[in-house]
Amino acid sequence: MNASTDSRIPVSIVCVFNDPDVLESCLARSVMAGIGDAPQTEFLPVDNRDGEFSTAGAALNHGARLARNAVIIFVHQDVVLHSIAELERAAGILVGQCEIGIIGAVGIDHRRHIVGRMRDRVVQIGESASVPRDVDSVDEVLFMIRRELVLSSPLSEDPFLAWHAYGVEYCARVRRAGMRATAMDLGLTHNSLTTNLDRLDLAHRKVGEYYPELLPLRTTCGTVYKGDGPGGLNRTLRRARGAAIWWGESWEALALGRQTRRPIVLADIRLVVDEAVRRGQKRGLRVVDVASAPETSVDGLVRFDRGYEVNAATISGARKFVEERSADEAVLVSGLHRHDLLQLRISRDTPHTIGLWRDTGLWVLVGIESKALAPLWATARSRPFAGVMPGRWISAWTD
Repeated sequence: MNASTDSRIPVSIVCVFNDPDVLESCLARSVMAGIGDAPQTEFLPVDNRDGEFSTAGAALNHGARLARNAVIIFVHQDVVLHSIAELERAAGILVGQCEIGIIGAVGIDHRRHIVGRMRDRVVQIGESASVPRDVDSVDEVLFMIRRELVLSSPLSEDPFLAWHAYGVEYCARVRRAGMRATAMDLGLTHNSLTTNLDRLDLAHRKVGEYYPELLPLRTTCGTVYKGDGPGGLNRTLRRARGAAIWWGESWEALALGRQTRRPIVLADIRLVVDEAVRRGQKRGLRVVDVASAPETSVDGLVRFDRGYEVNAATISGARKFVEERSADEAVLVSGLHRHDLLQLRISRDTPHTIGLWRDTGLWVLVGIESKALAPLWATARSRPFAGVMPGRWISAWTD
């Protein structure tokens, strides 16, 4: 069957949930908002509050067996879908190109590049891909498979893969069968409140045992190597690679510091933003996503009992949001380029912190005194060239 990239195929959206409030505020709300433009798409939430299913694979396979449409989308409960129509267009590609076994919203390729643009908590990540691009694996946050394929070859229910790496394993499975594992832009915000790494290393190791011919296998949570274990050369190489990334970020921070005459922290704002808002005693968080498409704006979300919304804006719009922010609101400006900092025109009298991280880019958090946030970036990893370059070199940035 052939399908153009403009054709749309109704999909069955399957998720397993254990928190009805999260489901309702994120995935269910966004499905209901978009279903009017996609009346044949169906929503199949699988209730696991009582622990009926011991693995994600078991719960999602159950939902797949209930599905009526030709393409099934497996997605987390804390995802906000920006457009069901875009999901249906991607489904049209999947049905029309039988060599593709799976399409994810975000994946990682053999060069360790994140493929697929999505918002991870408070920032956009990934390289934009308007058509499916080959990847080693996709993230479990959202991926789609033809119904006939997943019924004949269900998701793994291996207890070692209970809540991790079942999407990674499926990518390896379709690649072994000669099909493509791919990722592309599918339009979502992942409003995750936690980072669950428990037993992730065991899940990765098990996938490596199943598919040794595909190693090294890149995932969004690290690389699976042949003979990976608690020690050895591979872990040493990963530490060396991490040091090289930090060194590159430090040089970029040096250039930014010279431009702005202000200190720069090296921090993944996704992991600390909630604690930052708490320390700043703010009631809510507004993210201003510079240069993103307007349809990626999201409101009415909650993060740890605090209001959270995202506005896509130009740099002039971001400046207006910063200038007009309320006293009980923190504003995070993300998606910035170096030249944007000066155009923001944030005065030294305005409390703010400028930060940088390779995967999330340049960001500015406005409205919280830097002293209150200092403990969040107290480690050497957060300080450019910390312990390597003489302190007087670094302090010269802001002289």
